[in-house]
Amino acid sequence: MAEEQRIAIGGIRFSVELVHYRHRQLSPDDRSLADLLHLVAGRRINLPFFCSGRTDGLATSSFCVAAADALEVDATLAAMDGGRGAGDAPPLAGRLAKTERVGTLTIFPHRHSPALLGRVIVSLAGAQIAIHSLCTSISALSLNIDFDLLERAAATLQPVVSLPEHHAPFRPEFAIRQIER
Repeated sequence: MAEEQRIAIGGIRFSVELVHYRHRQLSPDDRSLADLLHLVAGRRINLPFFCSGRTDGLATSSFCVAAADALEVDATLAAMDGGRGAGDAPPLAGRLAKTERVGTLTIFPHRHSPALLGRVIVSLAGAQIAIHSLCTSISALSLNIDFDLLERAAATLQPVVSLPEHHAPFRPEFAIRQIER
């Protein structure tokens, strides 16, 4: 692609290693995601990514937690599934899928959402980089991909985006964790 065809952006940011959860609502009365999120919030676990949509009246939601918090989320899931008698389906059976070693690649600020979104998806697909989930706003496009592919994805996007001079993807240098008082 020629230089003038590239879309100007402000930067690219990589997340820390995350664990991705995808929840599928089974019926309009299914409150399992709301219950799970309430318990996760009670444990002060941050969700650096959350996105939800509806099809045929049922929600499909994706969220990520830091890899360091995944054991606590899994303990929360086990507690939700605990106490069931034989033959009773646990509350999250058939609803939740988990993918480990995920990273979020965030492109910001883009201001050209329709053009950029399509070109990013096509470029990553051409490089055989699977997108686990994505979310966009007027200021950022966030894509969850395999953590080990973040660098390759950024290189794949070089013909699509025009970065500021001397820009390298931002990487988190520290993590902030809430503590209970």
